[in-house]
Amino acid sequence: MEFLIVDDHAFIHETLAAVVRKAVAGAAVRAADTLEKGIAQARALPRRSLVLLDLGLPGCSGIESLTRFREALPKLRITVVSAVEESRSVHEAFDAGAVGYIPKSTSPSVMVAAIRLIAEGGTYFPPELMNLPPETAKADLTDRQTAVLRLLVKGLGNQQIAEKLDISENTVKQHTHAVYSALKVSSRTQAVVAAARLGIKPD
Repeated sequence: MEFLIVDDHAFIHETLAAVVRKAVAGAAVRAADTLEKGIAQARALPRRSLVLLDLGLPGCSGIESLTRFREALPKLRITVVSAVEESRSVHEAFDAGAVGYIPKSTSPSVMVAAIRLIAEGGTYFPPELMNLPPETAKADLTDRQTAVLRLLVKGLGNQQIAEKLDISENTVKQHTHAVYSALKVSSRTQAVVAAARLGIKPD
């Protein structure tokens, strides 16, 4: 899968590229530092590609970079990755057709999970900025299930979790399935995103 990072800071290019490659094995990553260069590069991208777009590009204000990108390439999937953390901007991006909105302050583990979820065809908008109650707010997790979830967020595999908690790998699987059920999700990626919505972070 191909990704295009459109941001005017080289540091963000490098940081996001590392996140993308961790989220999606074999990802091909391109970068552009202006809206015009981004649109030009995007015209050559395969249809399943994903653009990670900054809102604060030179010569653009508000969500202008997103709307101009969408006007030029309406079928391309675009996720906003921005330092702007305002409900208004998130809602405007959603209304303008973005498939995701990831604040730059998002923790690396959640950012990886969000990008993976979007790459798999899903969407990600931080519920705290959408002014919506998270669907998982009433999730009833035991202390052990919460401990397992924290380690999932940290990126540990079942065997590593078993060693950390001094339980069998089979027990880890049982707890993981219980976590999925409580959070109403069906994958590790979705569980990590749900954990972020609940404010559950790795220890």
